[in-house]
Amino acid sequence: MAGTERLKVNLVQGENRVQTVVKGQIEVPEAKPDVEKILSKTADAKVRNVSVVPNKVIVEGTLSIQVTYVAFKPDQSVHSFDDDLNFTTYVDVPGAEPGDDYFVQFTVEDVSLTTSRRNPRKFDVAAVLSTFAKITQVDEMEILTETPAGNVALETADLTVEHLIGDKETKQIIVSDVFEVPEEKPEVEKILKVKAEAVITDKRLVANKVIVDGEVRLQILYVAFEPRQSVHDLHHTIRFSAFVEVPDAQPGMNVHVLAEVEAADVEPVIDPALRADVIIKLTVFVSETRTLHDVPTLLKNEEGYTKRKLKVDREIGAGDTQVVLRESIAVPESKPDIMKVLDAIVDHAEITDTKILKGKVIIRGYVNVEIVYVSTEPDQAVHALHQQLNFRTFVIIEDAKPGMDVDVTVEPEFVSADQVGVDVHTEVVLSVSATVTEMIQQDVYVPEEVVPTVTPTETPCPPIDYVVRAGDTLGKIAAAHRVTVPMILELNPQITNPDVIEVGQVIKIPCPAMG
Repeated sequence: MAGTERLKVNLVQGENRVQTVVKGQIEVPEAKPDVEKILSKTADAKVRNVSVVPNKVIVEGTLSIQVTYVAFKPDQSVHSFDDDLNFTTYVDVPGAEPGDDYFVQFTVEDVSLTTSRRNPRKFDVAAVLSTFAKITQVDEMEILTETPAGNVALETADLTVEHLIGDKETKQIIVSDVFEVPEEKPEVEKILKVKAEAVITDKRLVANKVIVDGEVRLQILYVAFEPRQSVHDLHHTIRFSAFVEVPDAQPGMNVHVLAEVEAADVEPVIDPALRADVIIKLTVFVSETRTLHDVPTLLKNEEGYTKRKLKVDREIGAGDTQVVLRESIAVPESKPDIMKVLDAIVDHAEITDTKILKGKVIIRGYVNVEIVYVSTEPDQAVHALHQQLNFRTFVIIEDAKPGMDVDVTVEPEFVSADQVGVDVHTEVVLSVSATVTEMIQQDVYVPEEVVPTVTPTETPCPPIDYVVRAGDTLGKIAAAHRVTVPMILELNPQITNPDVIEVGQVIKIPCPAMG
């Protein structure tokens, strides 16, 4: 028999991309002043829930919008607020079935805000999103790897796939922390909103186990415990480590980890501390890259084999680079001068454009930095200003080519802000990673299963007991039961004369299947 190899692969059932228009209304929180002029706005879309139905993927998402504005008040101070809009959209994906695995991604292409005619504190939102959905299904198949004896391979090709080790494994973990409100922030009276994002920072394989390191990044909006009950926000990061058991996983294999925040709760405990509890769902895939050479893709004689179209994603390569951003800006006129910078954080990072050239990926994006400082005002009030830093970089991936797919992530590694005269000098270090993949479609042959022919065997039924009635003879009894007299005599050796039987006598009658 010709050589075969059993592969367990993630087959692509289908994919599609559609445009989604999200419309709704956001409102300035009650504790914030009215808006005179919007300075900037950013938007990000996250997946909340996905349902796969026949030939369609239904996606529930949340559009988060952050607005920085000049307040309608004498000092024209700069404020910011954020709000969420929930929405539902769908993507037609022929071949999708309930239970299939999925990958869904939103890209915000444009967002506009228009002041409501009825209420100047409300804004009508219109956002254009690109929604991408891919449906996959794990399948095991025995692939023909050699040309069968006496046959001819008209075409062959090398095949590189990711062979899945074991099954997709999931695990729920709880990440908790008790932390203090930063000194420059007022104490918390009431939590208004909590946003949590789980980021995987490292993953490694040991025998039969995947070790996962990550961070939970919290953004907490709250009402301050002070007379004017102003609204503030603070950021906090919780590091975590966990493991997921994957039988047969070994060091050197490829590991893919997805982290999804299922619930996040923050509440005040002992002043001025907060307690955070975050539930995270970890999903782990382990695979091994296998390359099969000269796989028959077209046989002269296909008898005994079934041709299948293999559609899988193949990783072409991955790479990363470091980006250093330095920029000085003047404090906006609407803001008081700086006495002392207290803190600087990256509160948003966005990839705006990617382009694959031969051997490299060009990446454009921006980061928003929030700078918290003590002002030179008599009361030395704490203020915040926002700065957007744009960047353009590239990542070398030798086998990358135009037309392939790319996934890019950007993570802040360092951020600082210093007062330089009347200006603020900001420095940010980013880690930018890119992974290039390509969906390959290749014909392969799978040996047809030979179903053995089974000849049914008759199973004799057991004989039955019969009570002789008046007027019965063995001939009548045999005819009534579709058997013969000799068959009855064979089961009843006590009958010595076939012409003599007695009323009430019990004799055994064979069933017809015994005849």
